[in-house]
Amino acid sequence: MGMFSYVRLHQIECPKCGVRSDHDVQFYFGGCDLETFEVGDRITWDGHDRGEPGHRLVVTDGWGDACPGCGGPYAPPPICDPALFDVFIEDDVITHVRWSEEEFDLQSGPFRANALFAVLDDYPPSVKAVLNSGNLRDSRS
Repeated sequence: MGMFSYVRLHQIECPKCGVRSDHDVQFYFGGCDLETFEVGDRITWDGHDRGEPGHRLVVTDGWGDACPGCGGPYAPPPICDPALFDVFIEDDVITHVRWSEEEFDLQSGPFRANALFAVLDDYPPSVKAVLNSGNLRDSRS
């Protein structure tokens, strides 16, 4: 897929076994100039752009590692890919990253602006609850 960026996650908790681990999650949205971001950082554009700037809220795929404790956190392929993450970006700021529950069918398209992403009206209820709780250590890195 060419160039990409990373978002670095610190001590995220596996929803299945509770093990905390660090992850570098590769994603293809924004400038994709081999930059490393953290949750709360603004993505850049004008590199090897993928996706479209200016959306209020998008979700895109990220690729990292499965939980080192249980190999999960969800069912193994082909049901779920344990190394797949959801990267949420609001107004070009990375706001949340979680292991994917494959709630968003990004693979079926459309494949827009050289990236798989979905424009959202709002966060899913599970993400909204975490963001509203103020307990961001586990989920926002």
